Amino acid sequence: AEHCGDGSRVWNLVPVNKPSGYGKGTDIEGGADLEERKIILGLLGDIYITVEGGPSVSLEAQTAHGRGAYVVPLMRTGGASNGLFNFPKSALQKPSFATEDQWSLLQSKDAPVNESAAAVVAICKACAGDLGELAEEESKAREEEEA
Repeated sequence: AEHCGDGSRVWNLVPVNKPSGYGKGTDIEGGADLEERKIILGLLGDIYITVEGGPSVSLEAQTAHGRGAYVVPLMRTGGASNGLFNFPKSALQKPSFATEDQWSLLQSKDAPVNESAAAVVAICKACAGDLGELAEEESKAREEEEA
């Protein structure tokens, strides 16, 4: 969190009465303990970016992916993000909104880090566009049902 500017747009999900200690951002309490916090984190977002990680990252990815959220794994970092610890296998497959080049940059340990980071940003932007289209389709379908 120390490299996230003034921290005004950083939220740290922490178990009740367990401050993050990051010194940046706002701590938001969720869950009685770390296990509950992991589950809650997997229920919150639409897009998740994973970097390396162990069993906890894998559990969060499983929860998120299992409910239809997008998971963008930075596979080059190894660990859960590269398929260990029962990371969801389908989250390791290139989604339709990512290009082959972008997906390769998430995998390649030899690619420049800034290029891999740019690929993550581009994939997330494309994913957000995909989410926007889905929301519009769902809204139209609800309107048609109500008519």
